[in-house]
Amino acid sequence: MPRVFLIDGSSQMYRAYHAIHGLTGPDGRSTNAVYGFATMLRKLIADHHPEFIAASFDLAGPTFRAELAADYKANRTPMPPDLAEQVGWVREGCEALGVPVLTFARYEADDVIGTLARQARERGFEVAIVTGDKDFFQLVGDGIRVYNPRDEGVWFDEAGVQEKLGVRPDQVVDVLALMGDSIDNIKGVPGIGEKGARELIGAHVSLDSLLEAAPTIQQKRYREALVTHAQSARDSRELARIRTDVPVTFEPEAVRYRGPTRERAYALFSMLGFRTLVAEYAPTAETATRDYGVIGSLEELDQLAGTLRQAGRFSVAPIAAAETSAVRALIVGWAFSWAPGSARYVPIAHSGLGDPPNLPTPDVFARLGPILSDPAIVKIAHDLKFTTIAAGREGVEVRGDEFDTMVGSYLIDATRSSHSIDGLALERSDYRALTEQDVVGKGVKAVTLEAVPAISLAVFAGERADVPLTIAPQLREELKREGLDSVYRELEQPLIPVLADIERAGIKVDAAVLAKLATTMQAELNDLCVQIFGFAGCEFNINSPKQLADVLFTKLNLQLTKKTGKTRVISTAQDVLEELAVTHDLPRLVLKWRSIQKLKGTYVDALPELVNPSTGRVHTTFNQAVAATGRLSSSDPNLQNIPIRTALGREIRRAFVAEPGFVLISADYSQIELRVLAHLSGDTALSDAFTQGIDIHDRTAERVFGTSSGLDPHELRRRAKIINYALLYGKTAFTLAKDIGVSKEAAQEFIDAYFAGYPSVRAYIDKTLEDARASGVVRTMSGRRRLVPELTSKNGQVRMAAERETVNMPIQGTAADVLKKAMIDVHAALKDFNADRPTPARMILTVHDELLFEAPEGHAGAVADLVRDVMERAYPLSVPLTVDVGIDRNWNDAKP
Repeated sequence: MPRVFLIDGSSQMYRAYHAIHGLTGPDGRSTNAVYGFATMLRKLIADHHPEFIAASFDLAGPTFRAELAADYKANRTPMPPDLAEQVGWVREGCEALGVPVLTFARYEADDVIGTLARQARERGFEVAIVTGDKDFFQLVGDGIRVYNPRDEGVWFDEAGVQEKLGVRPDQVVDVLALMGDSIDNIKGVPGIGEKGARELIGAHVSLDSLLEAAPTIQQKRYREALVTHAQSARDSRELARIRTDVPVTFEPEAVRYRGPTRERAYALFSMLGFRTLVAEYAPTAETATRDYGVIGSLEELDQLAGTLRQAGRFSVAPIAAAETSAVRALIVGWAFSWAPGSARYVPIAHSGLGDPPNLPTPDVFARLGPILSDPAIVKIAHDLKFTTIAAGREGVEVRGDEFDTMVGSYLIDATRSSHSIDGLALERSDYRALTEQDVVGKGVKAVTLEAVPAISLAVFAGERADVPLTIAPQLREELKREGLDSVYRELEQPLIPVLADIERAGIKVDAAVLAKLATTMQAELNDLCVQIFGFAGCEFNINSPKQLADVLFTKLNLQLTKKTGKTRVISTAQDVLEELAVTHDLPRLVLKWRSIQKLKGTYVDALPELVNPSTGRVHTTFNQAVAATGRLSSSDPNLQNIPIRTALGREIRRAFVAEPGFVLISADYSQIELRVLAHLSGDTALSDAFTQGIDIHDRTAERVFGTSSGLDPHELRRRAKIINYALLYGKTAFTLAKDIGVSKEAAQEFIDAYFAGYPSVRAYIDKTLEDARASGVVRTMSGRRRLVPELTSKNGQVRMAAERETVNMPIQGTAADVLKKAMIDVHAALKDFNADRPTPARMILTVHDELLFEAPEGHAGAVADLVRDVMERAYPLSVPLTVDVGIDRNWNDAKP
């Protein structure tokens, strides 16, 4: 028997509105009701695969019930304005998702649904009324059920209604007549609520029988109310009764589910900013016109080479078998696009037999290498650094690069969590590109790209080249419009080949040093375990938060009740253990154990496994499009997180060494962020300290604590240093108090004294926040920006976090820009320096404000002088840039 789903649209829309809060679209208008309704509707369709479905909504204007009672719904609060503006979108969402909307003037949605339900049943359909409104229980009967989609969905048949309300479906309207409805101004019988109404109707079968027997009812309150308000009860029944005689006709074909109209759904959800829904309905290679293909012969490759050369501008994408560094990645093929919508894939390293087969790599680059190296032919790529390194492995230098879409997207909004080609395709070209998971599968059934036949990669690979070519013009235009073009041209683009060279160079590690250190660390871990188990009185898994919590709070009965996560498990996070460590040794030892274990696993054990067998060196990957401030980060392995202030961290750095006959040179900007602050704020006292070579921490100590604080000079300077940097990062008195071990009140006094000593710093911070609130962005000296819309958030914590980010961005971001400019300049200077030398010096690492070089021993002094000179002249500040330089065989000892 066919089933039709009839959706109480108005009720479901209200429920969605109240269930979701704070959701707004790109234009700031509320979208919570639309999103909630669309989510419900999509789940309903996915769960039940309806063949017939329709929705009904209340229309504006009076209904026949207003003729029965002039004050009907007179007390109802008007629809909230932010819901009223969503009604049209909700209805459009229904139509876009393939669900017809049926309404009729002068009747409510309940009546339209009631009439359609009766007619559908008469024509042999089962009926499912989709609602959370119990008024519809009066319609339940043979073949008609109510389905409440909330949570996992609940069905109500006659027995279900009886269980829920205690009366039969045909008695529901009588119950409603007695209890009334204050929202709709259905008066009912005063003094009789839902419980009493159910009991009375249950005992007397119907409203008419109850009213007839009213004078004999024993309970005085009920007897008098029923006698006095009998007519009100009858009138209320007519208002509460769902009509089934609306002049509408149930036509099966009119309510047949027709599936979503992708273009219509995509347009609506794009306008409303529903990213997950946009992705589902966006055009794909299957629905859009695309000319993608696989090159299957050298003759076809020759034709492609001719096409690329004639175009004079194309996009290139190496297709890697796994996410790993470009130095080690298995490149299974190369994709090229010379016009939007057109691309070809050249397979070179697929593992299985396929049609077309792999083309010989030497033959491929014999034909395409000259084109990639031709500076007159413009190249576009998404992650040009990866492309540069991958091509370099084949002896090809990519030249003529015009644009990197990943870096361009990053500059436009550095706060984005991802700048993937999939996300940009959707956002920038209204197109849903395949993800790698779409191609290789997921879970245990997943394969690698090399195992996928080349023909099956035609679309995936084609999109990797086509999308960057398509979106590059609009990204370039937006960079210009937002004042970011110079940052791209002068910093980020020229940095790409520098980073590529650093990644290719890598750094040598001494496996013997690491092996010895691993033994020492393991012995210390074992000793710590013995001590920890001794305090605990038992052995347990220190890595298990649950077992550790049991030891701390059950066995040892330590007092702390901070909870974490939905499970409400007692937290054993670092801040909790730090607090407990004040009163007990076990948490202190666990903190030490965790620190050693992390360093051992992350570096000491892992680094030897990461040595590239071809080079004998470790090659980290520098991430140019991650940190919101413009800083570089590194991964696989992360060489920027090795602690320098701990003995173990220094020992790990000692394992990074120079090749025989070479030394390492470390060049580190001295207090660069404070120097940037002096320049940006123009504070005289701060600037004079740097100009005159006075130690800035000593100067701050004098201005904050005075000349007779009584503190040990070492402690005095330590506190001043913490204060200097704490203010850079917007720390509060509470956090500062914790850092230097004083009361919150004392910390606030230090902050006040700091700003009194450096008054222009306070003025600079205030002005930065004021300008950012007005514009929604904050910029570095070079023009790099960060979006800070949260500055006007009504959530205090969110707003305060945004304020800290806003204050920090111009300082840390400018420091990052200084370092990037220095890297570009030093890279160029070293090329000239190496021009007539058989053994070159080279830059091999960057860590925050430090650059690391490897140079022949005989030229170390000259390289160090060159590096210092170029770095100190890299960026014009009103105070001197100072670079500390050190030379040694290993990284730790080279650190100045």
